Amino acid sequence: MIDAKGIEKVIPHRGDMRLVDEIREFTDKSAVGVKYVGKDEFWCAGHFPVKSIMPGVLIIEALAQTACFMVMGSGGNNDGKMLGYFVSIESARFSHMVLPGDTLELHVEEIAAKLKMHKFVGNAFVNGVRVASATFSAIMDCEPKI
Repeated sequence: MIDAKGIEKVIPHRGDMRLVDEIREFTDKSAVGVKYVGKDEFWCAGHFPVKSIMPGVLIIEALAQTACFMVMGSGGNNDGKMLGYFVSIESARFSHMVLPGDTLELHVEEIAAKLKMHKFVGNAFVNGVRVASATFSAIMDCEPKI
């Protein structure tokens, strides 16, 4: 298992925008990350004040950060030199709410890669129940040209 400090040696996300707390397993083609959804997350007060629900875009971002770790981590320490940039998000689906106190398990698999472009399928689970899924693409580069 890789903890937050180990994750930060590989991906550039910091503070409230690092949405992966652990990497439980990874290869050069798949990874499983974990986000412990806290009651004090930056979005709780406004999404929504009466009942906090993790925004779907942040669930997709957590999947993407897990994917970034997989790609960048397979080369060893990245030290923030390489960045991942979304190019597309396809087929995003949300089937259950993610609430403070939940443990979000993030499964990603690389399904295609060409040069610096990578395509992934991601599924997010809470207690073994899929809560979200998406297919997304990103450029992994030091100086991307989009």
